[in-house]
Amino acid sequence: MIIFDCDGVLVDTERLSNRILAEQITSAGYPMTTEDSIRRYKGGRIRSLPPLIEAEFNLKLPDDWLDQFFTRQFAALEEEAEAIPGVSDVVDQLIARGLQYCVASQASVAKMRISMGRSGLWDRFEGRIFSADMVERPKPFPDLFLHAAATMGWPVEKVTVIEDSTTGVRAAVAAGMRVIGFCRDTDPDELRAAGASDLAQDMAGVADHLGLQ
Repeated sequence: MIIFDCDGVLVDTERLSNRILAEQITSAGYPMTTEDSIRRYKGGRIRSLPPLIEAEFNLKLPDDWLDQFFTRQFAALEEEAEAIPGVSDVVDQLIARGLQYCVASQASVAKMRISMGRSGLWDRFEGRIFSADMVERPKPFPDLFLHAAATMGWPVEKVTVIEDSTTGVRAAVAAGMRVIGFCRDTDPDELRAAGASDLAQDMAGVADHLGLQ
């Protein structure tokens, strides 16, 4: 029983989204690089950011700031989103072995439809897609993972979560689930400190921890 995060685990979109986020913050008056944005906001929920950005950098964002961001993000996803190398093989192995899996992401279903659709993963997950929009509190609260497990009919102690952000790892730990920290683009020490019981640098490592090798 496997729960995948989406961005940074199924699809390689973290740098893409944070590039746009950094550009939007820079345009609003505070210079920011893509790397700065990744360090500050990876694993967070975009819809919750405007008041935090305004308070931290003493900015007044335009009323349509979020709309501008999502318009640019969706357009970029349609052009650039790619699957994480090796993830299709892992999913195919889960299917071949009759193992259950789903995705639980901070992102909206609309965004996942674009990014997972372009990367060839949507059909493999359709009907098993969970968004933070479906629960009261996003990650790092456990609500999303608990909702996904309950909907799928899975006992939490049997679930393994694959996460690439400390926010997501903390949410899974709070839900009482085992966590594989996917450290392809994240400091492994940070994921371990957040509560990941295992670490994987790539999808071959994920497959090994899942017993698929």
